[in-house]
Amino acid sequence: MIPRSVRNTLLIILIASTSISCKKNTANSPTLKGHANVSYFAKASGTGIKSVSTNKSNNVVSETAVVNWSTATIYVDKISFVGISNSVIDTTISVQKNINLLNPNALTGIIELPSGSYKDVKVKMHLRKNGWPEMAFLLKGTFTNTNGGQDSLLIVSSAPFEVNLGVPDITINPSEDYNVMINFNLDKGLTGMSTATLQTADRNGGNGAPYVIWNGNSYPAVPLPLYDKIVENWQTVATATIIKK
Repeated sequence: MIPRSVRNTLLIILIASTSISCKKNTANSPTLKGHANVSYFAKASGTGIKSVSTNKSNNVVSETAVVNWSTATIYVDKISFVGISNSVIDTTISVQKNINLLNPNALTGIIELPSGSYKDVKVKMHLRKNGWPEMAFLLKGTFTNTNGGQDSLLIVSSAPFEVNLGVPDITINPSEDYNVMINFNLDKGLTGMSTATLQTADRNGGNGAPYVIWNGNSYPAVPLPLYDKIVENWQTVATATIIKK
């Protein structure tokens, strides 16, 4: 039989070790964090603003065509978000909505994110649709041709592609909502394309018909230099800012 004094000593050691273990577990337990809604809004800007660039190698100034847009829609299939917080957060939301960029601040979608500070944020908008008029994108406007007259331009695609958005670092606080304002500068979509270049586009209806830059979702793909240039430009068309509600 264990003497009472020894039993008391063992009991004290057991209680002390249990207390220390509880404190350690409490300190290492993750603190539950809240969530916040991040709402994405899209709009167009830059309509009708002339962009001039200079080629320094030969001092030739080339003008980007000026188009006054009357229609600007994109069909957003989904938005993907990747950001580094305590861990990598990788999430995608389904949108499946035709967005009219000429309507100021059209709601595109809402992503729920755990609170925390996010760095190296990468957001992609996945555009797709092949049913008129809900195309991946559809732009329509008028421009002054090289003879001084007015012509129409139609840029349309049913082929899916992605738009990369530059989103700054963001700190998400629990139970606070945030708006991401996506600005599509349509002028940048024609960077490097002069009025004369636009007039090399298809014009299936003859004089008076719109110039059309189009790509369908066909396979195999055919070389489409004007369309490919516009898709390349669209990687710099959109910028985003984050505003707390």
